[in-house]
Amino acid sequence: SINEAYDPTTDEWVSAAPMPTARQHAASSVVNGSIYVFGGRVTNSLDNTDIVEKYDPAINKWTTDLAPMPSKRSGSAATTLNDFVYVFGGEQNEGTFNNNERYDPQSDTWTILDPMPTARHGLGVVSYDSKIFTMGGGPQTGLTVSNLNEIFNVRD
Repeated sequence: SINEAYDPTTDEWVSAAPMPTARQHAASSVVNGSIYVFGGRVTNSLDNTDIVEKYDPAINKWTTDLAPMPSKRSGSAATTLNDFVYVFGGEQNEGTFNNNERYDPQSDTWTILDPMPTARHGLGVVSYDSKIFTMGGGPQTGLTVSNLNEIFNVRD
């Protein structure tokens, strides 16, 4: 649950308020200066969570009473577009996810959107010009990889 911040002007790392839920393989994205952390693994590769937490670096404080993700998963990826966070993919014991879920930080609500054509975890995502590019990732659980590049067109 360690939280450290890098200050490029001083070239130093400083300790910040610890993340309330220690985890790995979580997704994160920034909206209006706050960092949102989604899901991940809390104890081992078989113990996923749906927890959402927000860190505000301006006041060095975490918010923990946010709406949970619609699905417990780890190895997902997130990006922000038009003040919404889109969370794609992930994995669980039974396999990989093709989930595409949108989080609205203003209303603290989730919307389930059209799934990715290919389920996978460990992927990268980037938003550009009302499109979200989902790149790479493993189609099976564990250490698998792909060269997939699929595009989600945002309609709103």
